[in-house]
Amino acid sequence: TTINHCTKGLWLWKKTMKVRNDNSGDEFNALIMDTEGFGGIDENVNHDTRIFLFSLLLSSYFIFNSVGNIDENALQSLSLIINLAKDVKIKNEGDPTEDELAEAFPSFLWVIRDFVLGMEDQNGVKISSKQYLENSLALQKGVSESIQNKNRIRKNLKHFFQNRDCM
Repeated sequence: TTINHCTKGLWLWKKTMKVRNDNSGDEFNALIMDTEGFGGIDENVNHDTRIFLFSLLLSSYFIFNSVGNIDENALQSLSLIINLAKDVKIKNEGDPTEDELAEAFPSFLWVIRDFVLGMEDQNGVKISSKQYLENSLALQKGVSESIQNKNRIRKNLKHFFQNRDCM
């Protein structure tokens, strides 16, 4: 292991994997894709955004891997991609509604590495990792422009990633 990133651009595993849906029992072929992360020191935001958006639109299940805890910077990064995705054309006639675009978005799993905080709410009650994600996406109280921007990001993430989880 080194400090150098190993994934450049977008990588696809050359073979599909047979996967069984636990709920329905159906089998399907899965293709695994890995992408370069955000914020590489040798790339710009436009490069990162294009890779992220492309992988998001190709995926039926999107895994977002981050370090630490869910914070405003991570939410902001995801929001940037959603805002760009709104310009994607998904039908031949007319622009898609936000609801039509949301239907095209994949299921979302936020994987948080190196997480050391206790999983409990403000009252000391244990919570699940999914509840931690939902708490992070809860609307903030206040009426300032900053709070309105934060809440717009949270609303978009909840709207476009309707099927979401965290671990």
